[in-house]
Amino acid sequence: MTPLFAVALAAALAVEPPAPPVSPAPGSSRVDPVETSEASPEKPRRPEDKTLVASLDVEQGAGKERLSLYRDGSLVLVRTYEGVRKVRKKVLSEEEVGIIRKVCREAMSLDVAEYRVDVLGRAEPRRFRIEVGREGGLPRVFQFDELARIPLVLGRARGALEGLLERFDETTVSQDDLWDPAKLRRGDVLTHRRDGRQYRIDRDDVFVRSLELVEAARSLQRLIILREDVPKLFLDPSPADESEERQ
Repeated sequence: MTPLFAVALAAALAVEPPAPPVSPAPGSSRVDPVETSEASPEKPRRPEDKTLVASLDVEQGAGKERLSLYRDGSLVLVRTYEGVRKVRKKVLSEEEVGIIRKVCREAMSLDVAEYRVDVLGRAEPRRFRIEVGREGGLPRVFQFDELARIPLVLGRARGALEGLLERFDETTVSQDDLWDPAKLRRGDVLTHRRDGRQYRIDRDDVFVRSLELVEAARSLQRLIILREDVPKLFLDPSPADESEERQ
């Protein structure tokens, strides 16, 4: 063995081995920090889809409004009066879009697309136009006057879309006037805060918390409203019920 090789071997043997991991002392609560990401996973956004589900045009005189519902939940209201346009937007849940789409698509079974009525004098009834979107084709269009007799399925579609107009109602209700809608059931009659018109609960969809109401007097107008939004639009039926029981 040469002197140079002996020196190199001695230097290699002098290197200290890696120290073993140190275990925490018994009873110690020390935990080595672990690197984590503070960013929480984002909730997946609904893809933008401006495919038309249904729309409602209402026209009378110089005023016109168009309500459009799209597949991604976008709800757009365009009000026009004497050339001045005002646009407002809301967003509906997937469940609500599904209900409106189902109700409106029932009108697709109709063969007649236009319903008119002759009005005496200079009166001009409101004119309605409903478009119902369909797969792979242009929307189906229905037109009718306010006083015209229309099939029930078309009346349901009109009522469902008119009910969405309530989302843009700016009427404020104080917390003292709000009431608990949990006990509402099919058949209950509610009075609208704005015009005093009465509606009867016709369907109670427990899966999406929505109620379908039909106008009690004529059974023409139908509304689809989330249960928690009912107290904002309708009076509490409890006092009336209690007064009837005392009689």
